[in-house]
Amino acid sequence: MMIDMKYFNVYYFCHLANESMGKFEYASTNAEFTEQQFQIEPEEFPRISVLREYCSWLVDRVFYEQASLISNDQAYDFNPISWINQAITKYKQIVISTENEFKFDEDDYLETYNNYLEYINKYEDGLFYSVIYDIATEVEYILFQNRDFLLRFNEQQAVAFEDNPRTRVYIPEWVKRAVLFRDKGCCVFCKKDLTGLYTLLEDNEKQFDHIVPLHDGGINDVCNIQLSCKECNLKKSDSSKTSTLYRSSY
Repeated sequence: MMIDMKYFNVYYFCHLANESMGKFEYASTNAEFTEQQFQIEPEEFPRISVLREYCSWLVDRVFYEQASLISNDQAYDFNPISWINQAITKYKQIVISTENEFKFDEDDYLETYNNYLEYINKYEDGLFYSVIYDIATEVEYILFQNRDFLLRFNEQQAVAFEDNPRTRVYIPEWVKRAVLFRDKGCCVFCKKDLTGLYTLLEDNEKQFDHIVPLHDGGINDVCNIQLSCKECNLKKSDSSKTSTLYRSSY
């Protein structure tokens, strides 16, 4: 699948995700998403990854949070209605006018924000969440490259499954391709080039490793898999570990 990257304030959301994940002062906020995982029976290696679900949740929550700050006369980073309108234009090539049919409540911005979401969803069914998904897909694409973030993210999600660990299942080929591409065919720890060996190895010899082990609550999701050589995988054993070393592009 190709992604037509529009980069609409994507790095703003990536920065928030990266800075907040795994830090004590943001634990309760990120736990809101993790708690949702307690309520569902997870799909093994879903095409819409848990990371993308998180990115969608994050973007939606940040928009609402900014609206709440404005409503309470507190300092805020951006006007969410303005950003959403710009995002709709950029991703959907739709220009929505709010001058005639939509009324702003000058005394309650949060009420205005909620009415605005209803207004754009009437304009086109599900438009708000569709554009949220577009932004989230780009945020996921960038965060997926950051293995240190993935370690902290998966440690957070493991809380939901540490008492009910997932079982090891077959890793789909699309997951293997995604991980091989991201890790450039090299062991993330020692940087041994595994591309030449990959086609020669049997399935049980290909070291696709869970960043957070299953017995610690790790999930069967593309965002929790990394590439390692056999020796490094044995050294890692059952610990939660990754590497922040990357091969330079040039």
